[in-house]
Amino acid sequence: MLGKTIKYTLPLFLFNLNKMQTVLFSITALAFFMLYNTSQKVKYEKKCALTTWLRSNIKLSKIIAYSLLCIALVAETIYHGIGVGSLTFFIYLMFIGSTILTMYPMLSFKTKHIVGLIGLGLFIETLIF
Repeated sequence: MLGKTIKYTLPLFLFNLNKMQTVLFSITALAFFMLYNTSQKVKYEKKCALTTWLRSNIKLSKIIAYSLLCIALVAETIYHGIGVGSLTFFIYLMFIGSTILTMYPMLSFKTKHIVGLIGLGLFIETLIF
């Protein structure tokens, strides 16, 4: 019984991945965070494995970040069309940019909190769609 359920629900889940805005939002957030940490104007007070790697490999980090932004923009335009997709991408970018600029210097985020928020977003999005 469980095998039949998985057999029929897995293709529906994979077919429904094009509605997953949380994944594209997370990719855009990661790319902006990478670009923010490679900036010369940022005072570096927080140290974790990701930020120290980003600060030591600035050129590679920028290449990866811009590539992630391009992937997110292309995915949005494929899923929603040129007008709505690019508008959604730039709205994500503006929201994420202002959030990271205001919240990152003040708060201490742990990886498990961020992964939990992304997981909650995916779970809620799966329930809705």
